Amino acid sequence: MEAATIHAALMDNGPTDARTRAVLSAIGHWTAGDLVAARNGFQSIVDTYPGDAVSIYSVHMLDFYLGDAPHMLTSIARAIGVFAPDDQVIGYLYGLHGFALEENGLLKEAIKRCQVALDLNPDDVYAMHATVHCLYEAGRHDEGARYIREYMRGRDSSTPMRIHIWWHYALFELYAEHIGEVLACYRFGIRRKTSLRSAEDLDAVTLLWRLSLIKPSLDLSAYWQSLFQNWKPYATESWYVFNDFHAYMTYCQVGEYGLADRLLEEARSRGTKMPAEIVDIFLGFRSFTTGDYADASSRLARSFGHSFLMGGSNAQRDVIELTAIEAALRSQDLEAAQHIRDSGRIFRHRNPVLQAYRNRLAALRTSENHPQEVAK
Repeated sequence: MEAATIHAALMDNGPTDARTRAVLSAIGHWTAGDLVAARNGFQSIVDTYPGDAVSIYSVHMLDFYLGDAPHMLTSIARAIGVFAPDDQVIGYLYGLHGFALEENGLLKEAIKRCQVALDLNPDDVYAMHATVHCLYEAGRHDEGARYIREYMRGRDSSTPMRIHIWWHYALFELYAEHIGEVLACYRFGIRRKTSLRSAEDLDAVTLLWRLSLIKPSLDLSAYWQSLFQNWKPYATESWYVFNDFHAYMTYCQVGEYGLADRLLEEARSRGTKMPAEIVDIFLGFRSFTTGDYADASSRLARSFGHSFLMGGSNAQRDVIELTAIEAALRSQDLEAAQHIRDSGRIFRHRNPVLQAYRNRLAALRTSENHPQEVAK
């Protein structure tokens, strides 16, 4: 809303040059919630003014919000070609390229590109962050945790992307079942906010959600209530779908279903139409918190393969798949559980948490095939 107010004031001044008008047009679409039109507007600016690094970055981030990894890759790859090898911005563009390569599953190429970026500027946190994603996607969790500890050593609270980097660290430790380390990281790394903005609460939400799935005996209610107080000022403020999803999860976890329902309604009416599969993901998480695991399993099993439509990264969206298999197991839906196991992303790797899920799935399969033996 603040951006829309500034945008309106700028439009009142009647800018005359074509480039400024094009930028304001793209921003206008963004403030109205039409991210596709905003992305296309900035892409047109890049096509017309190839050296516009700010518009290149805007396209990249809007592709991220839209979950459009293919366009993210083609756009940045094309943009890099117009900059000289010694241009001061080229290293940062390599970092964007590395992330885009990783999100498209091209891990070897991504790691190489990130290393080039970091050789040019060791403080390029975006390239460092893309490297962390590569280590996660490759299942190199121990190495990822060490890499983050070494990078963050001596860095203070002003480090860019600090909260998100610590979220990645906590995720690595979570899959190793180092729960004490995860909780310490949550308290001292993730919840030490640098501003009051709700965007800084996004990572905290899915880390707590994952913890509640993997260690349901933990009492996380105080943590959820604290998060809810941070989200509450934005109760019905829709921004973009992935951000709204995290607010929605928080409202459901604390039983504020009226707020959750109103937010979903607002999100569905803003900008482009929300796909039915994404609506099902929202409602599946709602059902999970009410204990209706059969409904959650049904909705998530048929929809998790479309989760990219809500934006965010592959690693961030893994929480949907993890919730889907948990719901299927709790509702004893063997068919859904096997579907998620066979077609999902998270079971590509080996770690204690995923092994526990494999064991539970095997036990469910045995009970389906030999119910009398299980009863004995």
